[in-house]
Amino acid sequence: MKIVIADGNHEADYIISLFNTKINDLVVINEDPDVCHYLSLMNDVPVMRGRCTRENELRMAGAENCDLFIALSEDDYKNYVACRTAKQLLGAKRCIATVINPKNVKLFKKLGIDMVVCSTYLLGEQIRNLTSIENMVNSLSIEDEQIFIAEIKISEDLKVRGMSLKDINISDMGSVSSITRGNKTIIPNGNTIIETDDKVLIVTTEENKNEIIKIFQRKR
Repeated sequence: MKIVIADGNHEADYIISLFNTKINDLVVINEDPDVCHYLSLMNDVPVMRGRCTRENELRMAGAENCDLFIALSEDDYKNYVACRTAKQLLGAKRCIATVINPKNVKLFKKLGIDMVVCSTYLLGEQIRNLTSIENMVNSLSIEDEQIFIAEIKISEDLKVRGMSLKDINISDMGSVSSITRGNKTIIPNGNTIIETDDKVLIVTTEENKNEIIKIFQRKR
């Protein structure tokens, strides 16, 4: 999987450490020269100094046609511009933006960002909906464990086809963060029905990834 990690400091260091494996192709770009040196030294990966909001600099870094684009700047607007540039001009399949302002979570999603993560928003949603199994953002609040993201395409012969997410119920292990159906991206809830050819994006932990993948790939 080709993953672009744009900006960020310690957040970028952590995300790089999660995905720095032989099966992933990492592209790391950062505007701060000191952070570039630090990230490269700590993770033994090349880091390009550049602005993630500039198409030409992202191209120079090799960010075209990535599977996942993660924008980690402390500037919400910069993360939005970076994700839109990656999506519209560079062919990114999925974009994740972190935001400081909780009000930008719903706004950025409406504007086309696949996933928007805000620690304050997550905390508020957890407090408000502690017992809700349909709340997608709850399972993203993982601090001490590694996060694992998997995309599974639903074929005709899979058992989950035709089932709702609340019936599949993986809330104690992870969540379905988005579903791509044709050219449309769906932010699901518990009543969302899984259909043939859906591409389901699952967020879970290293500990639970095998069990969740097994659930979604079980044959009829």
